[in-house]
Amino acid sequence: MVLIPSRFAGRLSFLAGRPRRIAAVLCLGLAVVSALTSHAPPAGGHTSAVVVAAKPLRPGTVLAATDLAAVLWPAAIVPAAAVPRLSDALGHVVGAAMSRGEPLTAARLLDTGISAALGPGQVALTIGLAGGNQAAILQAGAVVDLYAANSDSALIQGQPPPIASRRLGADVRVLAVLPPSEDGATGSSGPSLVIAVDRGTAARLADHPAGQFVASLVPPS
Repeated sequence: MVLIPSRFAGRLSFLAGRPRRIAAVLCLGLAVVSALTSHAPPAGGHTSAVVVAAKPLRPGTVLAATDLAAVLWPAAIVPAAAVPRLSDALGHVVGAAMSRGEPLTAARLLDTGISAALGPGQVALTIGLAGGNQAAILQAGAVVDLYAANSDSALIQGQPPPIASRRLGADVRVLAVLPPSEDGATGSSGPSLVIAVDRGTAARLADHPAGQFVASLVPPS
């Protein structure tokens, strides 16, 4: 057996553990480099300005500066028709709900999105819903059948008024669901729908004395 003086024993022990220490330091360094590069933008990547929602927005919101933020996104993932400047969005009305950070596109704005969504021979029409609970099952893009609510019936104990048997609109596409609004003359009004219809259907709905309608959701075919 070879006896090693105590003054050398500590040094030999440190040297024996050096490979493990070096490996640990290398692993830590690689982890740091990986974390930094995974969050860094690609070298030479192009960015584009895009307007996003600064907070959750309800349908019908008239956009103000506090509702929006202008950010830079990688150009490759910016949606088509994205709104690039805050000045292009201020004062416009949102046609569908938006979540915080969601990019704003022209299709989200009622005055631009609705006209683009209309088919040949169609017009956009806003109608009132007889019961506020109907809006919970409807969203932009839904297809509904429309019935007139009886004009002499009121909401009783939370139940919507009975509907007339005649269907006034079939397979009507919903462009936007607007929340209740305050009317200075009549007080608060219920939710309403912006719909795309042909001119004949629009005339029937506009001329009906009830003024409020029941929307029946049509399942996808």
